[in-house]
Amino acid sequence: MAKFFKIVGTAALALLVVFSAIADRPAAKEWMGGMDLSLYLRLVAIFGLIIAAFRAWGYKREVEASQKYQRAQEVLNQAGISAERKKRSLEETEQRLLAQYAEKEQALNLALDQAKADFHSRLMAMKEQNVKLKEEVASLMQEIKRKKQA
Repeated sequence: MAKFFKIVGTAALALLVVFSAIADRPAAKEWMGGMDLSLYLRLVAIFGLIIAAFRAWGYKREVEASQKYQRAQEVLNQAGISAERKKRSLEETEQRLLAQYAEKEQALNLALDQAKADFHSRLMAMKEQNVKLKEEVASLMQEIKRKKQA
C-alpha cells in the first residue's frame, strides 16, 4: 500500500512539474480553457497538500512501525537479560546443591566407615572370644576324657 501511494505521489508531482512548465505558454492557456495563473496555483497547492498528506501518513506509519520494532527489541533484550539472570541463578543453585550433596556424601561415607570400623572391631573381639571359647571347650573336653578314663 505504501508503494502505491509513493508511485501515485511521484506521478502526480511529475505531472504538476510538467503542467507548470507548459502553463505559461500561450498555447497552453487556450488548451486549458483559459485557465489563469491563480487558479492553476490553487490546484497545484491542493494537489501538493494531498500529496503531502499521504506522505505524512506514510511517514507516520513508518515511525509507528519503527517504534513497535524498537519496543519489540527492548522486550526481547529484557527477556534475554531475564533469561540470563535465571540461567545464572540456576547454575548457582546447581553448584550449591552439588556442594551440599558432596558434603552429605562425605559425611555419610565417614559415618559408614566409622560404623564399619566399629563392627570390624566387634567382629574381631567376637572372633577372639570364639577362639577362647573353643580353647576352653577343648580343655573341658580333655578334662572330661581324663575323668572318664580315670
